[in-house]
Amino acid sequence: MFREERRSERRYPIRQSAFVKFQTGERPEVETVTQNVSAHGLLLRCETLIPIRSKIEVTLCFPNAPPLGGAGEVLRVEQPPGGGAFLIAVRCGAPWDFFAVVA
Repeated sequence: MFREERRSERRYPIRQSAFVKFQTGERPEVETVTQNVSAHGLLLRCETLIPIRSKIEVTLCFPNAPPLGGAGEVLRVEQPPGGGAFLIAVRCGAPWDFFAVVA
């Protein structure tokens, strides 16, 4: 995967649907799947390239629970040899937060 590991927080191997919105609004929302999650970041698997340094908002959707979200920046992007989905490392500026559900 990524060649150099710089982990300062524990990663949890969570495979969950996640949706990415670009803070600039220049692109439509992108569906991804988390590979791992920490308090201040995550690794996404995505069929669509999300460029390095993109400012994004990520929402994780769990069954029977409020969505969890945070804003972040894409630090690294890697594509396996021979193609396939991109692996996208995101650093979040603040810990994850639950979104209020409006009825």
